[in-house]
Amino acid sequence: MKAIIVDDEINARLSLRGILEENFSHIQIVNECKDVPSAVKAIHELKPELVFLDISMPGYSGLELLKFFDESQINFKIIFVTAFSEYAINAFELSAVGYILKPVRVDALEKALQKIMNSNHDLENLKALQNNMENPLEKKVALNTGDGITFLELNDILYLKADGSYTHFYTTNRHRITIAKKISDFERLEAMGNFLRIHRSHIINLARIQKILKQDGGTVVMENGELLSISADRKTSLFEKFQNLKL
Repeated sequence: MKAIIVDDEINARLSLRGILEENFSHIQIVNECKDVPSAVKAIHELKPELVFLDISMPGYSGLELLKFFDESQINFKIIFVTAFSEYAINAFELSAVGYILKPVRVDALEKALQKIMNSNHDLENLKALQNNMENPLEKKVALNTGDGITFLELNDILYLKADGSYTHFYTTNRHRITIAKKISDFERLEAMGNFLRIHRSHIINLARIQKILKQDGGTVVMENGELLSISADRKTSLFEKFQNLKL
């Protein structure tokens, strides 16, 4: 598999190349680039199958790389290599894109490679990532369903309900989407929008609460009329979250 590394820091490029050459012999580094313009040129000339892409670089951000290609030209997969904040990590996870954190670890790199090699929706996932990073009020989550990936705007989610090793997403259009992941895997929604886990079985969109009832220890009424219990240890967090809620 032909690959290029795009990073403005030479030590970061050398380190990643060394890890790849030592542990992943099936990946051939055909070029190293220090910025987006040189990466665009290298991709057109060398046609790599994989691009290791830093996001924070002078001039153009790594996220702007795709703007230099027509959709028909994007025949390569991307793994983001970044030292970004937790906010960005949440964006990567929700968009279901491949990424690794600096300093790069072999196990994390192997996991990222497996993730993108098993994905058939790379362009859609990258578009979702761009949207999540550039349009904070219009964030989307990429949900791996049995027949593909569903891209769901966070504002369209009413609540999540745990069901053993599965999680049900209930939406404003009264659809239910079931994902083969535990509800704990979606707690990062709290950092990306107006979400809060109010119970071991429920994560709710605070903007979709219709009413809060004091009876039975505390209950929220969602827009679809569903009543969801509030755990005693989450009541304080619920009201604190309302203090900063952007509706």
